[in-house]
Amino acid sequence: MSVLQVGQLDIAVGDRRLISKLDLQIDRGEFWCILGKNGSGKTTLLQVISGLRSNSKAQIQLCGEAMQRTPLALLAQRRGLMLQQQLDVFAHTVFDVVAIGQVVGWSSTNDDSMATNFSVSAALEKVGMAGSEGRNVLTLSGGERQRVALAALLVQAPELMLLDEPVSHQDVAQQLQVMQLLRELSANHAVISSCHDINLARRFATHALVLGEGQHWLGSVGEILVPEILSVAFGCEFMQQGDWLVPLQALGVSAR
Repeated sequence: MSVLQVGQLDIAVGDRRLISKLDLQIDRGEFWCILGKNGSGKTTLLQVISGLRSNSKAQIQLCGEAMQRTPLALLAQRRGLMLQQQLDVFAHTVFDVVAIGQVVGWSSTNDDSMATNFSVSAALEKVGMAGSEGRNVLTLSGGERQRVALAALLVQAPELMLLDEPVSHQDVAQQLQVMQLLRELSANHAVISSCHDINLARRFATHALVLGEGQHWLGSVGEILVPEILSVAFGCEFMQQGDWLVPLQALGVSAR
C-alpha cells in the first residue's frame, strides 16, 4: 500500500491554473523533490497534500484512506509538514519546540517497525543542534531555527514527511547534511521536499516532480532532471557537464 496517492489533482490560484490533472503515488523508500520556477505551485501543492490548504476536489489518500475522512489526530500522526518560515512570537526553549513532535506523534500508536523514532536530544544531534535544548528560539539564526523545525519533524516521525525548502537558510555544509538526512529518512518514510537547487535534488533525491507552465513531469531523477525538460520548465537553457546540470542563459536572451 502506498503512503500517498494523489489522483487528477487540479490547483488554481485565482484565475491562474498552476497544476492540472496531477497523478502521484509515493511509497516508503522514495525521496521526491519538487522543482519549478517561483510561483509554479510548489508550496501550494505541499499545503494541499498536507491538508493545510483546502481543495474540495482533491483526491488524496494517506495510507489507503481518504485524507478528508481521516480523523485529525490520526492525520497528525500520518503526515508532518515543515514550513519554510518559522514565525515565533513567544519565547520558548528549543527543547519545548522540538518536543511538540512527541505530542503529535504518540509513539505508542506509530508502527515502530517502520518509523524512525528520535528522542528530542537525538533529533537535535541529528540536525547539528546538539546541546541547544535550553536556548531561546527567538535568539536563533534563520538556519538554526529551520533545523530545529526539522528536529521536531524527526521526533514526530510521520509516515509522510513534507518539507518546504528545508535548505533555504542553510550554508553549503548544512545543505549537504540535511539532504543526506532526508535521503536516509526515506528508507522508512515517504519524503517530499520542495527545492530550488537542481543539482542537490539530482544528487540526493530518488524521484522528481518538475512543475512548468500548465504542465508537469514526474518520475525517477535520472529520467526527469535532464536538460530537455528543465529548459522548458525554467525557461533557461541547460547543459549537462558530467554530474552537473548547468544553466547557460535565459531562452530568447542573447549572450553578450
